[in-house]
Amino acid sequence: MKTIVFAGPSIARARLGELSTAVQAPPIKRGDLAAVDDYDVIVILDGEFGQRDSVSPKEILAVIEGGRTVIGAASMGALRASELDGCGMIGVGWVYDYFRRQAVRRDADVALAYSLFDFAPMTVPMVDVEYWMERALAAGLVGGKERSLVLKAARKIFFAERTEDRLADSLAGAVGDRLLRSLLAFSGGRIPSIKSLDAEEAVRRAATLAIRETRDGGIG
Repeated sequence: MKTIVFAGPSIARARLGELSTAVQAPPIKRGDLAAVDDYDVIVILDGEFGQRDSVSPKEILAVIEGGRTVIGAASMGALRASELDGCGMIGVGWVYDYFRRQAVRRDADVALAYSLFDFAPMTVPMVDVEYWMERALAAGLVGGKERSLVLKAARKIFFAERTEDRLADSLAGAVGDRLLRSLLAFSGGRIPSIKSLDAEEAVRRAATLAIRETRDGGIG
């Protein structure tokens, strides 16, 4: 069983290597799936979001119809999985569930700026803030009003400018320093990266699937 993972800022390459022996590929773009004939399991985490360059649902469907397994999570993968889970694409993680629940799916919710050198994230995507607020609401640290104020303040900042420092300043102005400090303490000092958590879950899922399929005689 051969697996390829299209990844970028959602998971560090070193961490990916710790979790899996899969072939590592950069964020997926349109046309990349034409060269995956040798792989049985394709994991899509990150991808290009320019309309001309984005991997299309049609490309993914062709791979699935060809008998291969496609798993999506974290970013572009979660978005496409929320669109194609009824057609055989496997969605994994919180971000996938988040998109699946939305009446309107917004690419910008997973968009971030990252280093072209090592794909390290430089800004905070909206899904991380949404996840943070969902957990804080469930824990009773915020009410619906405070949650809305946090999300509104975060969305006002363009994704490529939503650094941790700028976001913290904006949130302090929206809900006050005291509540912001409590929220950060709750999440270990910084906003949690749900994209990274989902990416790891998807990589583990692919490894488990590959082992099971190999044991049972291959993917049908």
